Formats: sequence, structure tokens, C-alpha cells
Amino acid sequence: MCRRPLLALVFLSVVAPAGAAVEVWRLDPVHTQILFSVDHQGFNQSLGLLKASTGTLWFDPQDWSTARLEVGIDMNSLLLGDAKWEETVRSWRFLDTARWPQAHYRSRTVERQADGRGLIRGELELHGRKQPLDIPFTLNKLANDPYAFRRTAGFSGGTTFKRSDYGMDKVLSAVGDSVTLRLEAAFVRDRGATDAPPPITNKEKTDATEE
Repeated sequence: MCRRPLLALVFLSVVAPAGAAVEVWRLDPVHTQILFSVDHQGFNQSLGLLKASTGTLWFDPQDWSTARLEVGIDMNSLLLGDAKWEETVRSWRFLDTARWPQAHYRSRTVERQADGRGLIRGELELHGRKQPLDIPFTLNKLANDPYAFRRTAGFSGGTTFKRSDYGMDKVLSAVGDSVTLRLEAAFVRDRGATDAPPPITNKEKTDATEE
């Protein structure tokens, strides 16, 4: 009579750890910044900041191939050091934040490399368009934060894209087309979370194989 429950217990003891290893991590907006630079008529690189408003990372430190990432970026958080210039960049000439107040980044695959480095192959939705965007990154530290008393993972990354690929092709002679991103991000483990990572579609599997 006890045979069936015993078999079920054995099954769970074997299967559960594999699924439980993928933990949910929430973006720490206080310690996450997006720095960008763009050419200013060849004189210099203009710098700006954006804030990530939301973000979830599904991450098993032992198996990066299972990782998934989704991040929302508040385009109205733009900081350039001058209110008039910020208003211009938020306008229809560039970001058009009245129409597209949020940008989104979603991973397709994550590849582990040597010395704590990795590569996210993903997709950036910006200014109403979606384009593939890969982000090389480094896992700087994964440990308990002695001040917040939370398990924290800290990352640095960076990439480059063309704003014209996202339909922002005005005044290219004055404001460069190439935009360089520097990313500094912290994620805090959410031990009570049960939300599952977004599924990997067949297209994403095919794209990853082709790459």
C-alpha cells in the first residue's frame, strides 16, 4: 500500500533539484545604471544616463545556459546634464518618449565563457522596433550583501548599436549613428518567487544553433 507514495517521493527527490536550481533574481534599480555615449559632430562623445525600471533574471550560477533575462527601461529617465537638450532628445526627433516611454530587452540565450565572462544573445525593443542585440558581460561577484542581507549578483557589460536601425535617423550629421552602452547591474535573489522563466521558442532555438 505504501509503494506508490514511496515511488513518488523518490521521483521528486531526483527531479526537484534540477528545476529548483534556476532561481529568480530581481533587478536592484538603485545600483543599476545604463550609461550611453554618442558622437557630437566629431568634437567629443556626449554622455547620458538611463534607468532600468524593471528587471527579472532567471539564473542558475552552475548552469548559465538556462538563464533568461527581461528588463524594462524608462526612456523618460534620460539625463544629459541640460534640461533643454533632454527635452529635445525625448521629443519626436529622437526617442519620442510620448509614444514609446519604455524600451525592453529580452534574452534568447546566455553563453558562459572563461573567467566569469558571458554573452547574452537577445533582442532590444526601442522606438517601436525590435532588433537583435548581443551583450558581452562579466559576472563580477555573487555573494551575500552584508548591508542589505540579501544574496546579490553584480554584472558589468557593454555593447554598441545603430540608432538608425530603430528608426531614429534624423540629424545624423550632427548626432552620431553609433550608440555605445555601458551597463552596470545588480540583481537580488527573490527566494519566495515562483514565476517561471519565459519559454524558449523554436525560433530562438534555431537562431542559437545557427549562431
